[in-house]
Amino acid sequence: MESSRDFYQKLADFEQAGIPVAVATIVQVRGSAPREVGAKMIIHPLGNHVGTVGGGCGEAEVMRAALDVIELGQPRVLRIDLTQDISMQSLGVCGGITDVYVERWPPMGQDGSFLPELLEALKARRSVALLTVIRAEGPYGAALGKHCLVYQEGAPTGALALGDIEASVLSDAARALAARRSQVFSYAKDRLQVFVEVQRRPPTLLIVGAGHIALPLATLGKLIEFEVAVLDDRPQYANRERFPQADQVVAAPFDRALRNWPIDHDTFIVLVTRGHSHDVECLLQVLDSPARYIGMIGSKRRVRGVFELLVKERGVAPEKLQRVYAPIGLDIEAHTPAEIGVAILAEVIKVYRGGRCPSLSDELRKPQPTEPPQE
Repeated sequence: MESSRDFYQKLADFEQAGIPVAVATIVQVRGSAPREVGAKMIIHPLGNHVGTVGGGCGEAEVMRAALDVIELGQPRVLRIDLTQDISMQSLGVCGGITDVYVERWPPMGQDGSFLPELLEALKARRSVALLTVIRAEGPYGAALGKHCLVYQEGAPTGALALGDIEASVLSDAARALAARRSQVFSYAKDRLQVFVEVQRRPPTLLIVGAGHIALPLATLGKLIEFEVAVLDDRPQYANRERFPQADQVVAAPFDRALRNWPIDHDTFIVLVTRGHSHDVECLLQVLDSPARYIGMIGSKRRVRGVFELLVKERGVAPEKLQRVYAPIGLDIEAHTPAEIGVAILAEVIKVYRGGRCPSLSDELRKPQPTEPPQE
């Protein structure tokens, strides 16, 4: 799987080498589809493709159209309909409809000068949206295929040549960026459509504890395109040799490091320390943080013990502990370190994507009934 930064870097490499390619982007999905809105693919004329928009016969149709787009330079929206009846002859029937915008890169008569700035924004983890005019009829015809960049803070880069309506487009793009949702906006009775592709910052998987569970966690975290950070107070465990795949490896006391860590809503914290005393000091630092997810490994007995210590000896309000996923992970009967890593990352994905499958912590995280007063 390609991260946005890797994808656009490869697109920039093709541009620098003078190789025209086509870029296919899923802009709308109705019903079930193999890939989500914003999924992208580079179609190379000699087959050196990058990414995927779903595979199967639908992707083959996109690739055929892309070769025409490379030759003619005219972008187009391709509709892939997978709603036909299922039979032995059906190929990849998901039951949905996908709209794919296909454009030549670099566009004929335009330059791709926004690519370096987009790459710089992605490298700096700056929230940015790429706007693309995917339909333009009548007075807007000259805007087809134009791009610009919109940031949460600062002026946009580039212009779409939309006249009086451009301010409304930029305002809608800013709202989509704030909501972190890529989507198509339509104007002028659908004669004009603009795709706002939100380049979300990669979420951070903060693994606290560098023992045997942390090793598969770091590998799996990178596989699902998270920024991975590993923290432990033992340098012999928290080091680059042990975690070459991690983006950050920090050897420092748990409480001090977490106190200064830049935790935000895109941070997913996994506590896999070697003892309940470390769990206590870590939870004290992160319970009031804006982290999207806090999970803690341990048996039900260990979890109850940690929670009791926090409530009785540290004065933590019991309701604050409701946000902690402990015991950590989905209930898949995991036993080995790798299996436990899969169970934990599956729960992280569940929270990130809004899934509904049961967690091991569901029982302990239920509000406990209060005892009736004694007569």
